[in-house]
Amino acid sequence: MPCVSTTPNIYWYTGLSVASTLPLPELPAFVALAVAELTIHAHLAPPIPTGVVPDWQHDWLEPHADHTLSGTVSLSGLRIGDQYGLNFPGVGQAWFGTSGDIALWHDPQASAESLRHVVLDQILPRLLAQRGLLVLHGSLAATPDGHHVVIIGNSGMGKSTLASAFALAGGAVLTDDCLAVDFDGDRVRAIPSYPGLRLWPDSLTAMFPSREAEATPMAHYSDKKRLPSTPSATRPLAPPIDAILVLQHADGSDVIELSPVSPQQACMALITNSFQLDLGDLRHTHKLLGLAADLARQIPVFTLRHPRDYAALPRVVEHIRAALEQATAQQAT
Repeated sequence: MPCVSTTPNIYWYTGLSVASTLPLPELPAFVALAVAELTIHAHLAPPIPTGVVPDWQHDWLEPHADHTLSGTVSLSGLRIGDQYGLNFPGVGQAWFGTSGDIALWHDPQASAESLRHVVLDQILPRLLAQRGLLVLHGSLAATPDGHHVVIIGNSGMGKSTLASAFALAGGAVLTDDCLAVDFDGDRVRAIPSYPGLRLWPDSLTAMFPSREAEATPMAHYSDKKRLPSTPSATRPLAPPIDAILVLQHADGSDVIELSPVSPQQACMALITNSFQLDLGDLRHTHKLLGLAADLARQIPVFTLRHPRDYAALPRVVEHIRAALEQATAQQAT
């Protein structure tokens, strides 16, 4: 059992205050006194009720390297009444309602890092999605000249690596794996989940060789490492989104291709790369589709193909930066 506290610590996640008896050092501490909007309580026993027929149940399968699905279940979800359960085999369980009071159990086989990983990168994003937010599975980076881009794409496509390249060029990584979308009048803003990067060892070595000693394990079942980072104090908490990049497989050439996509294609890409909890809730699914369509109409979306070569990343960043500057100039005229 990870070390827990009888007095919850207060953290900051996607603009919400989170009180947790499980330490979450990856999250910024909430220094001001505040009423918690989400709570996490560690339990000694699995909280999901047994022997009850659920109203809805779904299994998520592990993807193969070619993005086809394997037969291995990575996550099972169910609903009983207005309560939801998430079971992560070999890691733990969560039981909660959309009000945000989460009962959490840690499987003794799993590391503390693994439990924190599923809390930060699976449980909280899916809970927020079920509460009606459009929550994207992607990175948020700032370019050196202050534009903010959302990077989405299949697992292994290099979202974190490209976000890192923006930071090394003089920009910043605001969040690496999850962000919520806020429709603020005529502006669309991104609400970061938490700072930091999750990188494969080769990317960590290539991008941040002087910081490898700072990296910590992400989970006991993955080789990925966490690299802490703190956004610049001058960065807005919820910056406007200037563009969305959908990473696609490179064709092996040295060419960088940044191509606009239609709102219809953009909407499907956003749905594919968003977090969901209750796939049986048709009313919620309809609302999610509407939010994705609104985002696709308001923000330019591009597919991006680029060489899978660390040495080419500065050129990729410059190509994207120039395209955004050109688009901004065209809008101004």
